[in-house]
Amino acid sequence: MRKILLPLLLASYFPAAAQNIIGFENGMPEEFSASKENTLSITEELYKEGMKSLKWNFEPGSYINIKLETPITLNKKSEIKSGTTLWIYNEEASRNNVRFEFLDEEGNVRYWFNYRLAAKGWRACWMGFRKMEGNKLNNESSVTVSSCRIVAPNSRGCIYIDRWKMLERNMNLRTTPDMQTPNNSLATGRDLWHWCRVWEWEQYKYDIPKPEKVSAKQAEELRMIEKKLNEEFRTPSKIEPAINKAKQTFKKANITNSGNGFTGSPIVAPDEQNKKKGEMSWNDIETMLTGFAYEAVHKNSKEAEDNYFRVWEYAINQGFAYGSGMGTNHHYGYQVRKIYSTAWLMKDYIHKSEIGDEIIATLVFWSALQETRKPCPEVRDEMLDSWHTLLNAKLIAAMMMKDNRDRVQALYGLSRWVSGSVNYSPGTIGGIKIDGTTFHHGGFYPGYTTGALASVADYISFTSGTEFVPEIEARKRLAEGLRAMRNYSNIHEWSTGIGGRHPFSGKMGPDDIKAFASLSLAGDLSGKGHEFDYELAADYLRLIEGKDTKEARFFKEKGIKPANAPHGFFVYNYGATGIFRRNDWMVTLKGYNTNVWGAEIYAKDNRYGRYQSYGSVQIMGHKSRKESGYVENGWDWNRLPGTTTIHLPLDLLESPRPGTLMAHSPEEYAGASSLEGKNGMFSIKLAEADYPNFTSDFVARKSVFCFNNYMVCLGTGISNSNDKYPTETTLFQSEYRGSSTAPSVNGKAVDTPSFEEKMTGGENCWISDGYGNHYNVVEGNVKIQIAEQTSKNEKTKAENKGIQASALIEHGYAPKNAKYEYSIWIKPTENELKKAKKGNIYSVLRHDNSAHIVKDNESGIKAYSAFEDVNIDKGDIVRFIQAETMVMYRPTSKKTIVISVCDPNLNISEKTYTTSEASSPLMKKIILNGVWNMEKECENIEISQSGNSTILIVKCQHGMPVEVKLNR
Repeated sequence: MRKILLPLLLASYFPAAAQNIIGFENGMPEEFSASKENTLSITEELYKEGMKSLKWNFEPGSYINIKLETPITLNKKSEIKSGTTLWIYNEEASRNNVRFEFLDEEGNVRYWFNYRLAAKGWRACWMGFRKMEGNKLNNESSVTVSSCRIVAPNSRGCIYIDRWKMLERNMNLRTTPDMQTPNNSLATGRDLWHWCRVWEWEQYKYDIPKPEKVSAKQAEELRMIEKKLNEEFRTPSKIEPAINKAKQTFKKANITNSGNGFTGSPIVAPDEQNKKKGEMSWNDIETMLTGFAYEAVHKNSKEAEDNYFRVWEYAINQGFAYGSGMGTNHHYGYQVRKIYSTAWLMKDYIHKSEIGDEIIATLVFWSALQETRKPCPEVRDEMLDSWHTLLNAKLIAAMMMKDNRDRVQALYGLSRWVSGSVNYSPGTIGGIKIDGTTFHHGGFYPGYTTGALASVADYISFTSGTEFVPEIEARKRLAEGLRAMRNYSNIHEWSTGIGGRHPFSGKMGPDDIKAFASLSLAGDLSGKGHEFDYELAADYLRLIEGKDTKEARFFKEKGIKPANAPHGFFVYNYGATGIFRRNDWMVTLKGYNTNVWGAEIYAKDNRYGRYQSYGSVQIMGHKSRKESGYVENGWDWNRLPGTTTIHLPLDLLESPRPGTLMAHSPEEYAGASSLEGKNGMFSIKLAEADYPNFTSDFVARKSVFCFNNYMVCLGTGISNSNDKYPTETTLFQSEYRGSSTAPSVNGKAVDTPSFEEKMTGGENCWISDGYGNHYNVVEGNVKIQIAEQTSKNEKTKAENKGIQASALIEHGYAPKNAKYEYSIWIKPTENELKKAKKGNIYSVLRHDNSAHIVKDNESGIKAYSAFEDVNIDKGDIVRFIQAETMVMYRPTSKKTIVISVCDPNLNISEKTYTTSEASSPLMKKIILNGVWNMEKECENIEISQSGNSTILIVKCQHGMPVEVKLNR
């Protein structure tokens, strides 16, 4: 409740008048006065808002005084959150400062800061009160600021002031330090917001010396990289739309020489942009530079060339420049990528231009190339964003430098940084994890993986064959990330359960697919000395699905054939995820726990996605979600297959927060395990978080056991106090498209758009979903329906309709210790289905709140999910399993077994949005009947014997299964 009321409480400290922008459209405000006459005026020469600004011709010792009509009262809370924001135009760069002072009613300076006049042009001045100097609160409960004073340096000069919010009550947390206000960061220590660190990195010095002379070999390698960049960033075939858009935007910008600068549409960061007033931002700069570059190069247009450089002059003058943070520059990388690619097109023109050095300095600074003057640190969050948006920019900035010695130094630093950045990142910070998952926003996020890994592969491709190519170990880790993406995509798309805030749109793009070829061609990673990497090449041929590319032709000429679809069971416990695959189908099993969030929900994205990780079991039996029956129109967001949920109306299912929600479970136990990489299991102690419209006592224990082409799904302890809405476990929900997708009940097709039937579970309770999968509900009351459903779009909340077929197990209202058992047969042949219906394929050996145990009778594999400490019947090989552990074993002979042990808990104690705290080992105890020895030593297992028992102490870490062969 306190968090919800906070803005209302703070409002009392911020008078409405003080929150408004101080404009100068109506003349000199009465509150403003200067210490010397005729130094302060209103002018139309330059402006950053409206059409006028305040001009101050200062002299040594002079000052401006602003008497606040409504004084500002600050307390501890408001001092932390608030500050002042304005823009300053400086006519001449110098080493001087102007000083801003905020005075109390007695005339004492309580807050102050310096603003450096280090650059010519418009620059932002955003400063939070808590980052200012001064006595501040000085042990008082509050302080009242009644005036502001701007003190001139000990020199003459002229500045213009505009767009001033004397009091910004909620300072942007991603305020960016820059050359003018280097100490203004409100995000100190937040490596998460890497865009805010460009000026910090600018202070880095290269620890790699600049060569005195570039060798002939290095010069040739630079030419090789140039040639590749020329090929990649050449003018596209269709340029007229870009040219027309550039001209339209340029006309709207109305760039006009004025004073010693320009007037025109103000350029600001998107956070403060007012599009209705015609203000512009980085994407408008990109639009103009892109179109004019295409026209200048492709059509040899002198007018376009002149316009290109005029836009650059204006952009630099407006603050898109070296050393400028523009108030906040967060997420700018997505809006400037073509500025870099088209700058490469214009490189020869830029090198000859009078402002070429300024342009290159701007490109280098905003690419954050300066970060690479030092090695990439182990703790560096949100790496996917950096790769995706700025890695190409870094390379282009390095290659735009005029001196080859600078290029060589920059490329050495950049390649070293890339090698270090493609490392296993600790905890939940961004990057690649040891299991191959890729993290963004503190979680496993394929939606941000796409494009990010491809950018690294592009860099490797550009530098392959040179001494600047990243190290082979980094390339191997990148390959692991790509292969993981291959494993959880069928063929290009992944499931809703791992879709993050994009539940129906996540997929691999052309750049991701190309990355397999690029990385393959950069060199063999297998250690076998091949000309290129065969495995990546085969994956590439499979993923392009027969398309004709130069890479495909090369691989085929070398005898490479498309790879088969992945086969087996893949464990990704950094995402509490298991992937079960055979033939051309894929099942995604998804949970969440204290370290793994369940879904990313934004104010306008995935509003209803709360249940994505409530034990979802989503089958993709075809290439895409749509072909597999998953479409948004008419989708009941309560019924993702496999999940156990409370069926809520959408207004209650929607996020209770106005911003982002990434709910974690209060339970540690959720994730997957495997045996021999072929078969696997998934378990979760489901527990709902405590938020408004959630049911905090909602719990369940769920497991899924995966063998061959079937799954056994068990649930116990399903309990909650919600007596208004029913609890249910969904078997399937898929679009009904007529007879081709008609479900069936006990072998009889249901080919009607309106149908409902209820059944009691048992050996003869068989249902098909119409997409080739068959369900046998052994325990539970089943409801099957086909109905037109009304739903809402997860972004816009617009209503939509569609006919969906679904089956679910009803647990009733406020259930107490409800349970279920069902099996799923995935696209079985007719003979396989007949065999399944005869029974005896599997045995459920235990099904209670302490443990779920299942045996595959054909292979002899037994799989155990121990929710609590479990003692097992003496007739079993396994006697005891410690709580929250998954165990699987398969007898390979009468006296030999292969056994795997897994605790999916990452064991990270710091429960924050993101943490760099690494996964810590957990020691799990397993007792076996009989005397067993390890066939080969395993560093993660301690084995000992006691009488006729064997004790295994297994070190589990990173949620990865530990597997060993044992001999009796």
